[in-house]
Amino acid sequence: MTIIYASDMPVVGLKNVGGYPELSSALQLYRNRRDTSTFFLFGGNSLAPSPLSSLDRGTHIIDILNSLEPDVMSVTKREFSYFEDELSLRSYEAAFPLISSNVYDKRSKANVDGLLDYVIVEQKGLKLGVISVLDDSAITDYLLKQIVIRDPQQIITETSRTLREKGADIIILMYSYSFPFIDQLLNKRVIDISVTTTPESTILPDEVLPQHPHAVVLNYLNHLAEINLKVHIGKQPKLEMSWVDKSLSEFTKEPIVAGQVKGYTSRLNRLLDQPIANVTRAFQTKRVSVRTEENAFANAVADSLKSFANADMALLNGGIIRGNRSYTKGQQLTRREIAEELPFRSKLAVLTVTGLQLRGAIENGLSEIETVRGRFPQISGIEVKYDSSQKAGERVVSITLDGKAIVPTRAYKLATTDYMAQGGDGYQVLSACPQITLGYMEPPMVVDVFMESMRNNKELGPKLDARLVDIHE
Repeated sequence: MTIIYASDMPVVGLKNVGGYPELSSALQLYRNRRDTSTFFLFGGNSLAPSPLSSLDRGTHIIDILNSLEPDVMSVTKREFSYFEDELSLRSYEAAFPLISSNVYDKRSKANVDGLLDYVIVEQKGLKLGVISVLDDSAITDYLLKQIVIRDPQQIITETSRTLREKGADIIILMYSYSFPFIDQLLNKRVIDISVTTTPESTILPDEVLPQHPHAVVLNYLNHLAEINLKVHIGKQPKLEMSWVDKSLSEFTKEPIVAGQVKGYTSRLNRLLDQPIANVTRAFQTKRVSVRTEENAFANAVADSLKSFANADMALLNGGIIRGNRSYTKGQQLTRREIAEELPFRSKLAVLTVTGLQLRGAIENGLSEIETVRGRFPQISGIEVKYDSSQKAGERVVSITLDGKAIVPTRAYKLATTDYMAQGGDGYQVLSACPQITLGYMEPPMVVDVFMESMRNNKELGPKLDARLVDIHE
């Protein structure tokens, strides 16, 4: 048997890299082989973020996947980008099962409506049991209020036992987090195969990846894993396995799916190809930069929110910025680039915060620098000095406004996002702060506030100005 695994494909119509049309072509080649059974497992991580998903909440991805006919799709935390009920809608649009084995919905006292705990898929008498697990960072990262994430290792063990009892010959685990117990589960034959995508650009220096020969780790985006298996059926099935990593760009575009993608991108292009501003100073939005240090583009976004709200200061989480690219002087920016940089539908929120609450928020933002998490603070209107060598919760050295230290008991006007105002990314301290009404029926989206600022200036030349300084360096 052959298992084809792919994941992490939120953006359609990318130039010069393989995508869904190429994946469709590859699947046709594998499925046309007469001497082997082919399973297609899609690892998820794709319903967001992207400019188009910000408009249809991932419906187009499900539509395209319906043409590719996966045997099963794994649910990762990105699938919860538009919350539990939207994911339920996507599951009913899908002509294939979506699974998440360790999610418990407090309302239904079961899995999220439309999701399955596990799946057994069968070809030519061979039964493949599939498990998918999340880590509990999904709750805080995506402000999920209706679900509980159950202990992944325990659920994997229990679900594996159930699948064996139901006759599964091979059990495969799909996951999207650096769990430390994967090798252990493989060594004990709790599971037979594990698959995940961990791009080289996101691997942390101290991160330990599974080393077991049956652990598949895709290190590049827009690639597939071809997993070749020989299974000797018996009381204790014997498994021989090898796998190779293939770039989707090696395959031709399959015409039908290429037509689907073209239809979606053409409609999107009409919206996104409008020019916004010219770049007057080079800048970058690299993932590590926006999540570990002061970033010029983030400064510009935060400044636009502060100005629009007429606030004392602004605070953003670095994870809101997703472009991961560089821009050169003289380049023309369109709505597309900005939509790709700020793909989430975050709205402006204005809060009254005390100096003490502000300090707590900044401490939270600095608490996970080592793991390059999206909660890292990007700011406007204030200057923060911190020491990254200190333990989390004790890293802020000083916060000043107009050259004067903030007063713990004084109230300040803070511009931020609705996501952070509700406690997202660990900013629970902000959820206790009174909101200031802006006078709009619906608060504007962050991306719209920023684009309007650029339209007015007709240029973008963001710069660093030592508003966020690590004294340990």
